[in-house]
Amino acid sequence: MWRAAASRLLLLRRAPSPPSFNATPTAAAYALLLHARPFSPPPPPPPPRRPAQAEAELEVTPAEARRLVRLVGVEALKRRLRDGPDEVVGYDDLLDACVDAGAARTHAEAEALARAMDEAGVLLLFRDKAYLHPEKVVDLVRRAVPLALESENDPRKEEFKQLQERKEEIDKLAHKQVRRILWCGLGFFVCQVGLFFRLTFWEFSWDVMEPVAFFTTASGLLVGYAYFLITSRDPTYEDFMERLFSSRQRKLCAMYKFDMARYLELQKQCKCPLEGH
Repeated sequence: MWRAAASRLLLLRRAPSPPSFNATPTAAAYALLLHARPFSPPPPPPPPRRPAQAEAELEVTPAEARRLVRLVGVEALKRRLRDGPDEVVGYDDLLDACVDAGAARTHAEAEALARAMDEAGVLLLFRDKAYLHPEKVVDLVRRAVPLALESENDPRKEEFKQLQERKEEIDKLAHKQVRRILWCGLGFFVCQVGLFFRLTFWEFSWDVMEPVAFFTTASGLLVGYAYFLITSRDPTYEDFMERLFSSRQRKLCAMYKFDMARYLELQKQCKCPLEGH
């Protein structure tokens, strides 16, 4: 009997129906809560950055300011040492210059800076002297102590020897051509003087040849001035001969297909083989 009554009550009980449009707001909210699936809420947006915090990030710290000031002092010191008239200064003078330029505050910091510049190749410290142009010292050492190629059987050595022999032949031929041109120039001037002498004392008079000689001399001065403007060098016979020799040498190298760049490269490797690696 009790079981039959319980079964009847269960049959009469209905499940909750979804809310209709005519339901009350309270019932609709309750139904939505019953049918809603569990979900994780989105993360809250980051708090807006305050202007004071952004300005604090843009400000330069005292350590960064000291570093920038020291960097400016180092650059000023390098420019002062490079542009100065002295190529060698004393070690104490270098330390004083480091302090005066603001690159170091004490002599201890100046000594550390000098050692760092020496290791970086900016200058060379040797026997209480600071050489401000170390590349010049390296060139002097290379000229004083030329180095040979590493091996006697190195093929570059034989190639350099052949190119050197060909270059000597080209130089001799260019020198002969230059001498021939210079002798022709001497003959031209001698003939010019002889012609003016003949025209002055036999054909015409000095009254006629004076302006001719004047304008001829002025033309020579103009040619010399034009040579100075073009070459930016003194119009001397020695300089003219050197430029003429270089011109003839380039033409002969092109004629005989001589590789001047390869010759200079091998010559450089013969003086310092470490540069070829």
